[in-house]
Amino acid sequence: MVTVAEFWRSDRVVRLAPVVAVACSALLPVLQVVLAFSYAGNDTGTGLWSIAATAAYLPLHLRHIWYAAHAARPPAARWTFMSMAVIIVAVTPLAGNMWPRAYAGLAVSAMLVLPAPWSYLVFVTLAAVAAPVALMLELPWQSAPWLGFSVMCGGGALLLLVWLAAALTRLQAAREALAQQAVAQERRRIDDDLRHTLGRALESIAARGERVTARLARDVPAEPADSGRTSAGGLSGLGDSGRTLVDGLSGVAKNSARTPADGLSGLGGSGRTLAEELSGLADDSRSTLAEARRRVRGYRQPSLRAELETAATLLSAAGVDTRLELPRLGVPETIPQRSRDALRAAVTRLLRADGVGACTIAVTVVNGRVLLEVRADDATETIEVPA
Repeated sequence: MVTVAEFWRSDRVVRLAPVVAVACSALLPVLQVVLAFSYAGNDTGTGLWSIAATAAYLPLHLRHIWYAAHAARPPAARWTFMSMAVIIVAVTPLAGNMWPRAYAGLAVSAMLVLPAPWSYLVFVTLAAVAAPVALMLELPWQSAPWLGFSVMCGGGALLLLVWLAAALTRLQAAREALAQQAVAQERRRIDDDLRHTLGRALESIAARGERVTARLARDVPAEPADSGRTSAGGLSGLGDSGRTLVDGLSGVAKNSARTPADGLSGLGGSGRTLAEELSGLADDSRSTLAEARRRVRGYRQPSLRAELETAATLLSAAGVDTRLELPRLGVPETIPQRSRDALRAAVTRLLRADGVGACTIAVTVVNGRVLLEVRADDATETIEVPA
């Protein structure tokens, strides 16, 4: 069962808020149209004018509400507001003495569309002239003050509802931006780590391979132009050293388990040097491969620092003043699954709790044990991070 606090922190309320704002904004004008025929002093003609004018301006008004509830500005907003104002003001003498209530919708649209201070000026003016205009339309003087009061309070209530929906939309967008920022930071961290470790190792291997290739190209002449001759025949002109090189390479091909030194031993001092270079190159390649595998395994495990920063970001976004206290010697690179689940559970409880003003997440090392302390107000939770 979803509690009230969980519902307000869910995405559903963000999606429903603009719909509720539009529905409430349409409720008062529709209700006024329904009651237009029953007001004292009104007749069928005024009721029909009220229906026609409401059908003309209400879509424009709801358009302003919909965009504002999504924290956006509607296209051509000033033109739609001017059209709405012309409709409402022009039909005032024809739609009955209760028609000035429609000024509430016009005042709300003014606050959502016009820039300050013009929006405030239009809102106050419409709230002030609603009662005098109703009196000019022969509304009983006892009802005129209440009409002006309803325009002011009704417009203010609708504005608060729209601004609440816009605030929820902005909060949701901020949370998504924080999540994307955390992912981007983690990617940059991994990229920098790989560039400074594996990247340099691979550059060293490539440089050593180029040196070995250059020495081979320098010590071993190129093959003759006659492509019909075999490689062995192409090296026959080298005399004893060519035959020795062919025999050494043939030994490498016949027995792959033998080392490069065994296959190139017949080349003398130069062959031994090349064999040592190739052996070192192979050792570096194996070492780099092992390091790559180790780091990939480490990336699959969550980073403790990243988990701590994510927890602090979530709590800060929820309005909790959060502080991280880390030891000078740094923190472990990874956090086991059990400790990570415990930390996330503690953060979830703080997000669901009411009245949490401040929180401190401290990392301490006691007798070689890494401990996480989540302190919020008077409560403290300790989580051990195994090595």
